[in-house]
Amino acid sequence: MSEKGKSNQELKDIRKQIDEIDDAIVDLLNKRANAVIKIGNVKKSLNLEISQPKREEEIRERIKNKSTIFKKKSLDAIWKEIMSASKLIQGTITKVGYLGPMGTFTHKAALEFFAKAGTQFIPCDSMPEIFGNIEKDLSEYGIVPFENSLQGTVRETLDLLIENDLFIYGEIEVRVIQNLISLKEAELSDIEHVLSHPQAFAQTRVWLKSNLPNAKITEVTSTAEAVRRVRKLADKSYAAIGTEFAANIYELKVLNSKIEDEKSNYTRFLIISKNENPLKAEKMKTSIVFVTKHIPGALYGVLKIFSDAEINLSKIESRPRRKGRWEYIFFMDFEADKIDPKAEKALEQMKVNVIWQKILGTFPLK
Repeated sequence: MSEKGKSNQELKDIRKQIDEIDDAIVDLLNKRANAVIKIGNVKKSLNLEISQPKREEEIRERIKNKSTIFKKKSLDAIWKEIMSASKLIQGTITKVGYLGPMGTFTHKAALEFFAKAGTQFIPCDSMPEIFGNIEKDLSEYGIVPFENSLQGTVRETLDLLIENDLFIYGEIEVRVIQNLISLKEAELSDIEHVLSHPQAFAQTRVWLKSNLPNAKITEVTSTAEAVRRVRKLADKSYAAIGTEFAANIYELKVLNSKIEDEKSNYTRFLIISKNENPLKAEKMKTSIVFVTKHIPGALYGVLKIFSDAEINLSKIESRPRRKGRWEYIFFMDFEADKIDPKAEKALEQMKVNVIWQKILGTFPLK
């Protein structure tokens, strides 16, 4: 047999071995699924919640530390999906609201934070709808944009956090990559109209001026809506600025990629819930809002308390309070668990300098 023939036979043998291993993995997953069903029945008899985040975290931590060839991050992602699919077997579907339509940056962030198996992703028309659905128990979680590295805080999100009794459950950062998206047969010279969200236009101003100076700019409610409209118009003179993710969903072409003017552009998204995050990690973040007393040095007094406690403040900003003229609410992130003795003491001490405070949430810092 020739060397090429030997190599082809070796390839067939290895592929057969992989098929046998895959079959064995599926058999083991089925055995695991049977155990999951039994656990689900026991939980129901004991009136326990199906979802046990602490237990899930313990399992994923144990599994990823067994890695010898796969990267830990890869094993963690695999088990995240397995455990989400297991909850589906137990009759539990995790419902997550995001700013729609499909293909937005918020949708992308939701898919990165939550497992896809066993999760229903619900597009919403507005952020108040996302918050409202959680309060009405129509969804368990919501994901909303909170801060952009170039354009600052999304004020509507902050207002909704202040006004509603929900917690920040976690956060995720997504790199903002903008693309010019068109029909598959279109070329750059065909483009006469560009649709997108105002922020996307602001982030691609230089590129548009250099490459499409005469194109008519039309603002729409989201980058994904822009892509959807280009698909519906079916006119190669139209293009959208949006995500590659949206282009794939609507089966369009990325005509030019990475057209954003600033490459270090990230958006921080918050995951919100009725329940606090029960997970604990080596690094934790706590978010709070407060209103200081109208006395000299009140804000300085608060900051000094955290400085003396050696607790790092990763963000602080103010915004006008809706209920009081010339009153300001301060939003602050600090890197510690709210039940850490130093943080607990600082939160108690700051009451001397404030007339109102609210803890928005404590969650693991990724």
